[in-house]
Amino acid sequence: MSKITEEYLGAVIRKIAAANHIEDWSYNVEKFQSIAQNYFGILIPVVLSGKSKWKEVKLSLVLKLAPTNEQYRKSGAVTVMFVREVFMYSVVLKKYREIQEKLPSNPQYIIPQCYFVQEGYCKEALALQDMCDIGYKPYTHNMFLDLDHTLVSLKSLAKLHALSFILKKQDPKLYEEIKLTCIPLTEHTNLRYMEVMRDRLDQALKKLQGTTYIPTLQKLRQHCAQYFYAAAHSVENLCICHGDIWKENILFKYENNKPVSACMIDYQTARICSPAYDTMYFILSSTNTKLRNRYLDQLLDIYYRTFETALKDFGLDSEEIYVRQMFDKDLKIVSPACLIAANTALWLTNGLQEVGHVRSKHVWNTKEEKALAEENYKGIVKAMIDDLSSFGYL
Repeated sequence: MSKITEEYLGAVIRKIAAANHIEDWSYNVEKFQSIAQNYFGILIPVVLSGKSKWKEVKLSLVLKLAPTNEQYRKSGAVTVMFVREVFMYSVVLKKYREIQEKLPSNPQYIIPQCYFVQEGYCKEALALQDMCDIGYKPYTHNMFLDLDHTLVSLKSLAKLHALSFILKKQDPKLYEEIKLTCIPLTEHTNLRYMEVMRDRLDQALKKLQGTTYIPTLQKLRQHCAQYFYAAAHSVENLCICHGDIWKENILFKYENNKPVSACMIDYQTARICSPAYDTMYFILSSTNTKLRNRYLDQLLDIYYRTFETALKDFGLDSEEIYVRQMFDKDLKIVSPACLIAANTALWLTNGLQEVGHVRSKHVWNTKEEKALAEENYKGIVKAMIDDLSSFGYL
């Protein structure tokens, strides 16, 4: 990823200060206490201090800057993702904040404050509230979440989906405008993404050669585009989904060492899709097989009950919008696409993507370490296929 010069950083911060009416300002570049993986954009924590209306102000920010070097923009993926995330913060999440003003703070969907957005090719920038400053942090203890973190995450996801239906009811015109930007993922709308999905399935086929899992992987590879198309066109209902909700895109807040709140970040792939897609993709990519087999029914129940309650808070009836039977039916439709996407994510987090613009953050130093990572990856893929088959979703 290209580096950001001090001059460029200063110019961006000058604009942030002006947008927030901050004078006599200065800034300090901080360090993250713990860093989750980020593959699109350069993250820089900054504390901006100054005066606004004769009062001292201090903003703890995370600047998310697009790479300014065009060599990182050839595929177009970074550009598309920044356009989507800028839109989400400046339009969609801003509207969600307004909707939630009628609610007490406790049941709300947590949205980082956005202080500044900048568009323009190779100049994209977001200045977001540093949620770590108020106690949120990434989960870095393990590759997969435990039950408590999973339940808190699903509650947050359910609120996000409910807000989409609430917005659609309150402002149908804006919702239709949002649909023009947050378009569904298909081969036509994002061929590059589909090529990446198929490439990672090819990797899985190589690693699992000679096993009983090959026919399933071949089917997923052959019909990859159709499965993603179905997730937005053959389902019972649609909403504005996160699109890439897994452990790496969630921050947690704790009380007495237990997670009590989740903050979802990185909305680059937000899109119109089935709520079931976000839900199943999160479960596959962020929990292990032991937790899924023991608690899947509980996980789906807590998601749907939270979704139901969130709608009720705004006078909407889930029975008229998205009944549980619809959700259960959609889970079966979206599961193949969720498995394909989870395979891609877990190939990356196991340190196996060594080439391309988006590479694994963890680099294995020895052949033995890489071999262990490959074995771990193969076990995860087998477990996902086995679990979806036993649940009746594959």
